[in-house]
Amino acid sequence: MARAVCQTPSALYYVHEDLQGRRELVLAAVNGQGLALFFASEAMRSDPDVVLAAARHCGLALQYASAHLRGTREVVLAAVRQHGLALQFASAALRKDSDVVLAAVAQHGEALKHASPSLAGDR
Repeated sequence: MARAVCQTPSALYYVHEDLQGRRELVLAAVNGQGLALFFASEAMRSDPDVVLAAARHCGLALQYASAHLRGTREVVLAAVRQHGLALQFASAALRKDSDVVLAAVAQHGEALKHASPSLAGDR
């Protein structure tokens, strides 16, 4: 099963619901394609290691992470370094964090539109 998920991460969609919560299977999927996090169980979307692996492969996978992890600096930094526009899925607190915003903008200039307006005066 893990081999199939490694070769075609979206195969996670077709596996039984119980298997979508198996850590090693979900890790194999997100290491192949970060957006496979979409098909993972809620428990896996809340697992810091799984979400971090997904974010490193595709920053936009952050949108499928639990709210708690979208507010975790390490996870969000990994996501915005991979794809700056992932900033839009970060918690409001991290959209105010100048280091996070700078990392996002360095990767994709348009990420600035997702930063907190409170940073507008910072130069």
